[in-house]
Amino acid sequence: MEDSRIIALYNERNESAITETKDKYGRLVKKVSYEILRNDEDTEGCENTTYLSTWNAIPPSVPKSLCAFICKVARNTAIDLLRKLCRNKAEYFYDELEEILGERNDPQDIIEEKMMTSFINRYLKTIKSRNRQMFMMRYYCNMSAEAIGDCFGLSANAVYAQLKRTRDGLRAYLKENGIEV
Repeated sequence: MEDSRIIALYNERNESAITETKDKYGRLVKKVSYEILRNDEDTEGCENTTYLSTWNAIPPSVPKSLCAFICKVARNTAIDLLRKLCRNKAEYFYDELEEILGERNDPQDIIEEKMMTSFINRYLKTIKSRNRQMFMMRYYCNMSAEAIGDCFGLSANAVYAQLKRTRDGLRAYLKENGIEV
């Protein structure tokens, strides 16, 4: 079923919207959730919560891309569950990242990070919607190229190629604006 028809079912408050969403995106929702949670039981619970959250969000939200919307809901749901389940483990991961990135307590580091975020957001507004969605799915949702390809009907290699072009464009954009990477 087409995304526009599924969204219409949500707007009509027709419960078959959930069934149609599960039929079309269930595998993707599980993949997004599992990549974060790494546990089948938690992934199943996250999937159910994702459908409930989507039901509660549409309406009033009217997503342009149901695929991107459901992935975002699944990602946020999985992260919320992970936070509840693994507060101590999260500290370990932050410590591990700190070794790579260094401490970000210096005000100058915080300012630079915010500036970089601003430049990246501006760049993303200049590219095609599909490329922006793929970029966000990969780097915000931590999705694999295979999962992104499933969403867009592309091979993993096509997704990798597009992401490379997007990264190259971002690198050029940052350089153009005086930021060395």
